[in-house]
Amino acid sequence: MMIGNVLRQRLRTMTRPGSYKRASVLIVFAAATMIGCEGGEEIDDQDVSGLKISLSDYRYGMQQIGSRTPQVFEISNVGVDTYPITSVTVGGEHPGDFELVDLPDTTLEPGDQMEIEVSFSPVGEGPRTGSLDLNYAVIAGFGSNTVESIYYSAKTAEDSGDTVGAAFEYRRYLAGGNSTDNRARAMIKATFLEEADVYGTGSDFYIYREALNQRDSGDTAGAIESLQVLLEDFPDSYLADDSQYMIAYIKLVDLNDYEAAYSGMQTLIDTQPDSSYVDTALYSQGLAQSELGNVAEAEEIFTSLKDRHTGVRLDLFEMSYPKDNYVSRLWYDKAEEQIEVLEKETVSLISDGR
Repeated sequence: MMIGNVLRQRLRTMTRPGSYKRASVLIVFAAATMIGCEGGEEIDDQDVSGLKISLSDYRYGMQQIGSRTPQVFEISNVGVDTYPITSVTVGGEHPGDFELVDLPDTTLEPGDQMEIEVSFSPVGEGPRTGSLDLNYAVIAGFGSNTVESIYYSAKTAEDSGDTVGAAFEYRRYLAGGNSTDNRARAMIKATFLEEADVYGTGSDFYIYREALNQRDSGDTAGAIESLQVLLEDFPDSYLADDSQYMIAYIKLVDLNDYEAAYSGMQTLIDTQPDSSYVDTALYSQGLAQSELGNVAEAEEIFTSLKDRHTGVRLDLFEMSYPKDNYVSRLWYDKAEEQIEVLEKETVSLISDGR
């Protein structure tokens, strides 16, 4: 079922003329506020319950006429429906005072986010008002989409301090089988909160959680900085290996800095040889080398990971089997899968004469 809607965010400013040093320089004092989410007359509140705006009260501050002050607003799909964004426009009484960066066509699946940059560029004195209008459709969630609500239930429990309940809900969400962006977040949060139930929630816990939340919001630089603070201030923390891994993981997955990711994973392996992250670090190193085009090095890493979890080897028949436990079977199969992919790529390159 698809329904058309408008999400309207009012933009308000109050300006007055002034000067700094020269009378010929006109200064505008602007207090611009993003008022809370309000639907237009054509929708009711329930229709926008799945869309969340990051800033409900924002002030651009004092600006000079002719200046440009950008601000990014994040629109998140925190519901179970899908929202195709059909258009984003600036309207109101003074639309000329607000500039909107052109946006590509976007569909917000459950767990997705989009950023909208609106700049305040005053062209006149006095009160300045405008509106940011998001036109969107609603595709009602059926079947597996309803699983997403479990993720937000887990997040609510986490924010309230219920680490046990949050971990349980994240695991329940993962069992639902959804494959949105929230899945990777839930996997990290579930493990982290389960550890916290054992080791407690000290200052290191809150720093690490802040880093995860910074990364989820797209602030990768802030996340890395927080993780480095944790390592410096709490070198013996149970979260030290988590922090080392997460720094390298952000560089691998979010920043595509494969050389730095490889190096970071190696640091973890060297300094935390008993960490539960060693297998994941090796696998990540293999992916990094593959992305760098170092096929032989990547295959060597995946082979070493496979060997770590090999229980039976029949060299005469060129056959091997994983150790008889879930973790070993998992990593054995994942390593073998990557080796097969690399071997096919090698054959393809040879056949192409490269």
